[in-house]
Amino acid sequence: MAPNTTSTFASLATPSCTLVPQAPLIVGISDNVLSIVLPTIVYAVAGGFFHLLDVYNLFSQYRIHPSEDELKRNRVTKWQVLQAVVRYHTMQISIGLILNIGNGPPMVGDESCNINRIASVISRARNLIPMALAAIGVDAKGLANAIKGTSVGLAQMLAGDYLVGKSEKRSSGFTDLELILAKFVVSVGVPAFQYLLALTVVDTWIYFTHRLCHDNKTLYHRLIGIVHAQHHRLYVSYAYGAVYAHWLETLFLDILSFVLAGEIAQLTARQSMIFGSLATIKTISDHCGYVFPWDPFRLVNDNGAVFHDLHHQSWGLKYNFSTYTVFWDNLLGTTWADKAGAEERYKRVHELTAKRSQESDQKIAMTDRSTEKAVAEGVEM
Repeated sequence: MAPNTTSTFASLATPSCTLVPQAPLIVGISDNVLSIVLPTIVYAVAGGFFHLLDVYNLFSQYRIHPSEDELKRNRVTKWQVLQAVVRYHTMQISIGLILNIGNGPPMVGDESCNINRIASVISRARNLIPMALAAIGVDAKGLANAIKGTSVGLAQMLAGDYLVGKSEKRSSGFTDLELILAKFVVSVGVPAFQYLLALTVVDTWIYFTHRLCHDNKTLYHRLIGIVHAQHHRLYVSYAYGAVYAHWLETLFLDILSFVLAGEIAQLTARQSMIFGSLATIKTISDHCGYVFPWDPFRLVNDNGAVFHDLHHQSWGLKYNFSTYTVFWDNLLGTTWADKAGAEERYKRVHELTAKRSQESDQKIAMTDRSTEKAVAEGVEM
């Protein structure tokens, strides 16, 4: 006779869920503040690393553009870029601190309660399995008894509480299998969903606002063109210039997207550290001008340095709007698909820039618009 476990579940006591302040990762700096300033620190370190590669001409075989000739195409000096980047991070940190006013330290202590709640859901869901099997004519209890000697966990999953006695229950009222699954959901499943949701929010927001900057001619020429065109003064991007942009773009395209993502996904301070730092590294990687064979981001999707560099070319402005994934570009047909055509245009740009550089006595021979237009339209020069 199957043991009666009704009283076992009815007598379950919810663990104590008293929240307590979480000790900071770094003594003297709250996690909230660290989550705000850490992306800037990561930006400085990663940007400085690639700057050293540029200065000492290291790993030049992996560069997208020739280091000397192509930098002459940019329509802004490195000093101007650095000023805008400092402004960007000043705004980012200032807004983060303002939004953090009144927030106390992160609170912890509810993990056992969350595990208890998820385990309760799993336990009840598990007891629906034999009912579902019975509906299609399968004797769940008989099947469970047949495999009990091989796999008790699978047998319990198939037969619900028919095979679960008090001796198989922990003091919490749950089986080992239920607790393992509940802990996995709380420690891995929920955070993974939060990160995915945050990524979805940021990627969607940036794709459509970025595309609007290029597709709406009225807005482009009257307002957004003035704003977003600042970022496109870098035909040849480099790492520390990754966030070079007009302050309005900094506010509405970048900072706002991450504020929304954090609120919608309910990221904790430490989750924000991870998410913000990885996003920063990805942005640096997109603008660094190098394509390394071991680039981890290219293992995830095709959105890498070449993908974004193509968008910075005058002939690629209407393509590759995404920053983190290729989902929206692929779905809406804005991914540049002509690989051979892109290589031919890059080759032509390199040749024209080298020719113009040789003919010019200027120390910095920034590309004129006629050259860019010629490349975009395939006109012989």
